[in-house]
Amino acid sequence: MPTNSVSPARTLRKALFAAVPGLEVSEALFETIDDVRYCIKDSASRYLAANTAFITRAGLQHPSELLGRSASEVFPPLLAAQYEQQDEEIFTTGRSVRDRMEMSTLADGRIGWFITQKIAIRSAGKVIALAGISRDLASPVEQGRDLGPLGAALNTLRRESSSSLRIADLAKKARLSGSQFARRVRSIAGLTPRQLLTKARVESAAESLREDSKPLSAIALECGFYDQASFSRQFRQATGLSPSEYRREILRDEAH
Repeated sequence: MPTNSVSPARTLRKALFAAVPGLEVSEALFETIDDVRYCIKDSASRYLAANTAFITRAGLQHPSELLGRSASEVFPPLLAAQYEQQDEEIFTTGRSVRDRMEMSTLADGRIGWFITQKIAIRSAGKVIALAGISRDLASPVEQGRDLGPLGAALNTLRRESSSSLRIADLAKKARLSGSQFARRVRSIAGLTPRQLLTKARVESAAESLREDSKPLSAIALECGFYDQASFSRQFRQATGLSPSEYRREILRDEAH
């Protein structure tokens, strides 16, 4: 990154950290954590801080390659759209993003998932920046865990996500009450059972969008969504793009 573009970013960073002294402490804390990505952006959605885990995941070598830049300047369009959608939500409403489950396409073409938290940073009652963390999600199968009846229930959820599954039936299959099932699933997957079901359906839909040209209404029903509107809403929340936009971006990437 050219030197003349780094200096303004450092000036902005210094001003922000002076306005909110606690940010320096949080930056030092998250620098010690390898499996959580942390960043701070200003009100123009420019990165002003990030830990090493974030820099590495972005495919960069040094913070100077990130500071002062926006998501669209650093990440592929499919990811940048998610990040910028969240930023706009926070700067517009001031509300935090909690436990937002999001999908990403990995470098080898596989689909990966992460969960995000973002909060508004205020000074004198005005939102002047945001801080965010995210971590990857791994399924119990990927973790190599033997979960007995609970594992059988989760496998059913994954295999039959396109059907009209009821969480209560999955809990019964796991030999747990509804509340016990929810707690156990959350403890091992980092998601609620409903989020896990949505994750499976969105992932299946993304694969269909990549592989064929079926109408969106057909993909919605095949993947277990109530209708195309529900499909579009949940898919956009997970990816930052509508199903048609996602398909277009995938085709563009493959053409290149």
